Amino acid sequence: MTGDSDSAHRAAHALAQPPRGGLLKYIPAFLFVVILYVIGKLTIANPMAPIFGLSLSWNDVLIVAASMAAMAEQLRVSHPGIDNTIEGMAMAALAVVQILLFALGAAGVNGLGMFNNAEFLLLTIISMTGAVVAILINARTLRRSIGFGDGGN
Repeated sequence: MTGDSDSAHRAAHALAQPPRGGLLKYIPAFLFVVILYVIGKLTIANPMAPIFGLSLSWNDVLIVAASMAAMAEQLRVSHPGIDNTIEGMAMAALAVVQILLFALGAAGVNGLGMFNNAEFLLLTIISMTGAVVAILINARTLRRSIGFGDGGN
């Protein structure tokens, strides 16, 4: 029986330890989508043209990547009992930066015209939605794990 209690103790201790991810865990996955957008804007002449001999365009690939990044962000914050509020706030901050880039591009600020289009607006909406949902998921998993032992009150 001692072996069973030791393994149960080790498992409980492992669950209590927050996962280690270093600095990379605080970088929103959507930042890589924004970087891909900028690279694509600077290098691809026609983002609506089919690529790789398929009927997919660069815009299509970017929208799918944005959706996948938003879902991955939600998975990052969905671990019960682990406070990922900082990660959620970083996601929201990136969405705010994207809104600012879009607004400055629409206002005609030099060098930011690449952010004044429907494609970047759609990426921004996906980013904002993903950040809000991630914050809500984190809050709900924390609330559930905090309230787990309180007798249902």
